[in-house]
Amino acid sequence: MKIHKSANIKALVFLALIMAALAGCDKKKERIYELLPPDPETEKDLTELAINLKVNIENSGGANAGEGSRKVIDNDLDSKFLIFSFDPTFYIQLEYDIAERLDAYTLTSANDADGRDPKNWKILASNDLENWKELDSQTNQAFDSRKKTVRYEFVNADKYKYYRFAISELKGGTSGLFQLAEWRMLRRPQQ
Repeated sequence: MKIHKSANIKALVFLALIMAALAGCDKKKERIYELLPPDPETEKDLTELAINLKVNIENSGGANAGEGSRKVIDNDLDSKFLIFSFDPTFYIQLEYDIAERLDAYTLTSANDADGRDPKNWKILASNDLENWKELDSQTNQAFDSRKKTVRYEFVNADKYKYYRFAISELKGGTSGLFQLAEWRMLRRPQQ
């Protein structure tokens, strides 16, 4: 009987040692993961790093209105930027504190009236607000549903402080109301 109790105690001690070792392994793994640097191969949304948003036609209530320009980069697909007097010279512009390399973007259609959606546009970039480089150009684009996000990619190896989304025509023509739920600028991993 003494042998039986002694064997049970040894088994319990052995099991406790294994559990402690396993628990220690988990902690080590967690620490390793915490110390890993960010993966340079992952895509980054750099919209939030912009220090300034500028538009040349604003919502009648201003940038902070319920449908003001700030809504176009608030990362909320249920909000939107709306203007009542679209003109083919209309643009939305992001300014960065330091030049960034961006080479993709997404647009999300707003909640109603698809005639207000952008149809033709260009993505332009500059470091001095005088010399602009065309990075992407799209024509005859159409969102097939409301609150739909569409992704566009282009080749760009250069860094710029200013990125401009210049819209020349809406689905409904060259005048009237414009709306967009979201515009996001992205940096893909370099090939």
